[in-house]
Amino acid sequence: MKRLFHTQWKTVRRTTCMTLGLLSCAALLSFWSIANAENRTFSSPVLASSTAYSLEHNQFPNNETAPVTVQQFAQQQAVALDSANPEAHWKNAELDFYPLGPGTHSWLVQAAFEGKSIGYMIITATQQGQLKLSEYGQGEQSPYNNELLGQALKRQHVNLAALLSGRGELHLRYALPLLAYWKVERPNHLALYIDATNGDLLPSELPELLETDSVPFSLSIRNSSITSASASGLSAESLHLRTEFNPADNLLWITSKPVAANRVQDVIQHSTHRELVFSANERNIIYGGPLPVSGYQLWHTDHGKESIPYVAIGGNTSVQRFVPLSTLLQDGQFHIVKP
Repeated sequence: MKRLFHTQWKTVRRTTCMTLGLLSCAALLSFWSIANAENRTFSSPVLASSTAYSLEHNQFPNNETAPVTVQQFAQQQAVALDSANPEAHWKNAELDFYPLGPGTHSWLVQAAFEGKSIGYMIITATQQGQLKLSEYGQGEQSPYNNELLGQALKRQHVNLAALLSGRGELHLRYALPLLAYWKVERPNHLALYIDATNGDLLPSELPELLETDSVPFSLSIRNSSITSASASGLSAESLHLRTEFNPADNLLWITSKPVAANRVQDVIQHSTHRELVFSANERNIIYGGPLPVSGYQLWHTDHGKESIPYVAIGGNTSVQRFVPLSTLLQDGQFHIVKP
């Protein structure tokens, strides 16, 4: 695992969190809840789980709660990823499912081949009963990483073994659009919230408000409800990776005008020698940003009739995550780093 934090970046993020405050968090949640319908169809944006985690054994207990339809959907996505990179053996990988919320709204899918981690997926169910690939990653990096968690707890002077043996609890959380985090419940202490992609301590106001506003809904997933992205013609192109960098090393991107929305995909695909930063401004805390654009991958459905771009964000001081470009454009903008 690479160095988790850069001093300048910590200052930027800390300033953002202090600026937000409780009232700003409330305003943020209000904005978030009424924004784009594609990723905000839940009556509750919070996906909470009671799944425990074993740091010593580097594994989650698999409760086998993923419906058959979810498992089939995940296998279809794995086959598509295999078409782009057969050497990773996605098609033949063992897939383990871990629920990320009450009502099983999202699942973390860990993929391994011959005992070695080859990637992960997070699959989300919409209120209409559709399934979507919210994000995925290649290689050994993954949210909810045991090393990252251990380092974050150590900075907070929390011993995991003592926590769990002393009636403490550890929960996986996932809130749309891309907030993956741990909830650490300590007896006689306030809960801690840790960003699962970079180990950063989250301000408690945001997760607490999300959980307070959570109203679970009943969801029935049917075979007919799988989205078009799971069609038999689904395929993915090869990965296109960029050089990783830290946006805090050169803050001049803040003064540059955002790339026009209708040009973003073209810039990402063809400006391979220009550094790009994704920023959601005051909503960066939800995305874990600002983050470098570290690559992209094009998915095709129905034998190439429809193209779905997934953009890689992070990879320098956080987990590299491939997420739909449409998700990022809901709240954020892309900036070209000035030389």
